[in-house]
Amino acid sequence: MPAVLITGVSGFLAAHVALIFLENGWTVHGTLRSDPDKYNFAATPLAPYITQGQLKLFTVGPLESADWTEAIRGVEAVVHTASPVDFTPEDFVKRHLEPAVRGTVGVLEVAAGESGVKSVVLTGSSAASADWKIPPEKQAGKVYTEDDWNPYTKEELTKLSDEHSQGEAYPAGTLYYKGAKKYAELAAWELHEKHGKPWPMTVLVPTMFLGPPIHPLASLSGSNLSTQIAYSLLAGKDAPVPDTPYPNYVDVRDIARAHYEAVVRKTNGRFNINGGVTSFQEVVDLGRKLLPELDGRLALGTPGKYFYKEVGTYWHDNTKSKEQLGLTYRSKEETVKDTLTRLVELEKQGLH
Repeated sequence: MPAVLITGVSGFLAAHVALIFLENGWTVHGTLRSDPDKYNFAATPLAPYITQGQLKLFTVGPLESADWTEAIRGVEAVVHTASPVDFTPEDFVKRHLEPAVRGTVGVLEVAAGESGVKSVVLTGSSAASADWKIPPEKQAGKVYTEDDWNPYTKEELTKLSDEHSQGEAYPAGTLYYKGAKKYAELAAWELHEKHGKPWPMTVLVPTMFLGPPIHPLASLSGSNLSTQIAYSLLAGKDAPVPDTPYPNYVDVRDIARAHYEAVVRKTNGRFNINGGVTSFQEVVDLGRKLLPELDGRLALGTPGKYFYKEVGTYWHDNTKSKEQLGLTYRSKEETVKDTLTRLVELEKQGLH
């Protein structure tokens, strides 16, 4: 059976990516930052594949200095999902830019030296493509395509960092993360060109993730950001409903499917991956409608008030992903119902 390297396999997205490949008969080489025993894979849908040897785990160390030698051996595809997620408003270059670029370039350099690799897919982000100098409510009608890039430059972000300033529409730490994603992707395209485009390379550009977590978890409130926010909505009717700074979203299972399709179709280029527009207020309203047994637990907020409907917002055009990757996106209702149901299941297993 064919083999694929998936970096950061314990992550929210990567676990879903791994599951799709495994279900389709691939062997998965999944990388981890530290010893596999530190991760509770036994409680995940990936557990049986580890037991039977179809999912092989490799400890490679920190992303920016990872040793991919063993993990990449014998694979025909590389899916790089691992990337630093850090919103700390400190030192743009050393804390954000350099680790993101080194991590991406490092895995691609190794892939370029492995003759069996036939396809590479990278998890990019709308962080690299949207205009973060303008808040979403002031971008009504704006349509982003695969040709768009985050306008913030290294120089602007370094200046913000040096002066300890804030951005025009978003906090500095958030902008540093977005800038690092942009320049890591640009470095990937530059390296691909430098090596003579040795394999088809696709960068998927997803919007905000929502969806049910299946990765190893120590807690729900201290997990990845998407799971933390979704779980916070179950803290009772008086719990706050957070603002929605990123109103475009995609179900994590749909972006995972996009990785698989990009590998098997050997596509090239950038693809916007975007499932729809929502707000966290709409999430709780839908949750109350679809799962009435959770009425007493779901935050109430201001039912029916969705800023994206009242003042409008931007849209990441997903036409290319439908046409060339064959994606069909899940409904908002399915995403909300499955996410909340999964969180309650995990809670019953003792996670909080």
